Amino acid sequence: MAFLGSLDIVGSALSAERFRMDVSLQNLANANNTSPTADGEPYRRQQVVFQERALTFDETLENISGGVQVADVVKSDRDFKSVYDPNNPNADENGYVLYPNVDTTEERLDLMSASTAYEANLTALSVMKAMVNRTLEMSK
Repeated sequence: MAFLGSLDIVGSALSAERFRMDVSLQNLANANNTSPTADGEPYRRQQVVFQERALTFDETLENISGGVQVADVVKSDRDFKSVYDPNNPNADENGYVLYPNVDTTEERLDLMSASTAYEANLTALSVMKAMVNRTLEMSK
């Protein structure tokens, strides 16, 4: 049963990091989008917040470890970038356009970090798989 708990932990981490990569890619895709969103302002950078996965009562009784889950996706409150571009259809009366508050370098670093964490969890999964296979071979 310890293997199942470990698989749950790694599986939850893989899902969370994959979600984090998706959000970073969405931020990168919208980095130069000057069209206003439904709330009338440019796209705001989104960030993923993780938390320990909540366990059910039965899982607690069985000593199953929690893992990680996405708790929230929050929008950054950083200021938008104002660029003088009077020919842009989204320019204000003074010729300035508000660009999203997405820093592409920061997003690339977040994407690399999430990718590295994802790969580390895949490695852990491979090690656990090898341990299970070795245990099964020993029991024959």
